[in-house]
Amino acid sequence: MKTAILAFCLIATLTLVGCASKPQTFGDQLSNRGEQASSIGKQWNSSNQGALKGEKMITKGQAMIEEGKTLQTKGEQMIEDGHKQVDSSKQQMLNSEADYQKMRQTPVLTPTY
Repeated sequence: MKTAILAFCLIATLTLVGCASKPQTFGDQLSNRGEQASSIGKQWNSSNQGALKGEKMITKGQAMIEEGKTLQTKGEQMIEDGHKQVDSSKQQMLNSEADYQKMRQTPVLTPTY
């Protein structure tokens, strides 16, 4: 008995729902298509903005790499110049020390009056 009542309620509900929905008009269908097209257009615009942002990132990254290469070349030249400066200065220090030793070996003449 419960099953029969439940089945009757289910059939009655489905019948009422079926009658309550009206078929879509041509205008309704066009409106739905318009909403779909608008959604697709928004998605495309968003994707296009993402692609443009990505292209800018690529360009900026390439510029940074080029700048890095230039800085690396300048840095390597600076290191080379630094080594030359250190070597030259150390040689001058050795020369100064040798000159000082020679000076110490030569007595200072005292003036005669």
